[in-house]
Amino acid sequence: MAVVAQEIYNGLPVTQSRKDDVRQILLDEAKLSLNITEKGISYDAEEIKRFLDPIELKSGFNRGGGITGFSLPHGYSTRGRFARWTPYSLVVEDARPVLYDDGARIGEIIFNKGNPVSEQLLSTGEKVRDITNISAQGGLHVMYSNECSLKDLGEDCLYCAFNERAKDGALNKVLLKSPRQVAEAYDIARKAGAANHFRITGGFVPERRELEYYLDVADAIKEKYSSFYGCAVVGAPADLSVLSKYKEAGFANISTNIEVWDKNIFAAMCPGKEKRNGGWQHWVDALEYSVELFGKGNVHSAIVAGLEPLESTLEGIEYLASKGVVCHFSAFRPEKGTPLEGYRSPEAAWHWELLDKATDIFRRYGFTTLQMYSGNASGPHSAQFFQIKAGEFEGDKLVPWKFPSLD
Repeated sequence: MAVVAQEIYNGLPVTQSRKDDVRQILLDEAKLSLNITEKGISYDAEEIKRFLDPIELKSGFNRGGGITGFSLPHGYSTRGRFARWTPYSLVVEDARPVLYDDGARIGEIIFNKGNPVSEQLLSTGEKVRDITNISAQGGLHVMYSNECSLKDLGEDCLYCAFNERAKDGALNKVLLKSPRQVAEAYDIARKAGAANHFRITGGFVPERRELEYYLDVADAIKEKYSSFYGCAVVGAPADLSVLSKYKEAGFANISTNIEVWDKNIFAAMCPGKEKRNGGWQHWVDALEYSVELFGKGNVHSAIVAGLEPLESTLEGIEYLASKGVVCHFSAFRPEKGTPLEGYRSPEAAWHWELLDKATDIFRRYGFTTLQMYSGNASGPHSAQFFQIKAGEFEGDKLVPWKFPSLD
């Protein structure tokens, strides 16, 4: 039996067979995460609420209320809506939340905790969390606008609840963040060691206004810092040469989210992107052009998984990877107020096959864990799976990944 001498767990060398066993345990936990997302989870709200973090509850990403995200016993992240009829349940044992599957004990879970710096006040009176979300990986996510102009044009993406979320005034107190507010929140978080990545996105706006806003934010940040590590999530500009301005402003990554790979489904699901940004081919051209500027693995896109056949999604991920683009994906979840409300996402097995095959593509084209986390706001969904396949775990736990420190 071969011994991997450089790896030690509990004072003992880790054998390759042991590592393979742990990898399988973690893969099974990833599958469990997908099943919980599909089938939901039952719990007693009064019992569970004492474990929930107030900062997480007030996050704009917790629009649905209920429980916040949590880590499974071996460290894989998940979240689940409340469901009455589901095999999964949370029970409090010895003052700790424990997950069960149809009566079989799985283990203790840990709820996400918000970064305390989120509660600090800006000079304008808002809290940091009103301007930006601080991720568990030590990065900032800013939605500079909580409204999308495509709604007024009758061209909203059919699956998107962006404008619906804007109605939640308690969770979205600032509809449009000024560059000064963003830069001040960034400064507060960076001083606390929590701004090692900076991602900015927003609703659809005319591209000139979008460019000017992003440049203003970058300039405001650079009044205090010589550089930052960030990703600009933008629409495909009519003039592709404009993309170089984001690079010049200091963004190390850029993301242009195509959302759907099949051309015809793209046109149906994203009527505004089809009409306002040159259509599907122009989005692809923008991504390929961006690789020339930012380099392989530093250009990102996203697909909403479940809006088209699996083969089509994998085709898009493979094609873009071959051009140097990391195409992330998030599971389609029909949201209230959208034209697709009442539809359903494919079952967990469908999303599992996508997750398994897509991460193999990412590894085959040589992308890194840093690049898996540095793109758009698709969360750690595929990045954690990528870590498991890359052997980035300690003992029988998935390593909590953090962005490298900037200071």
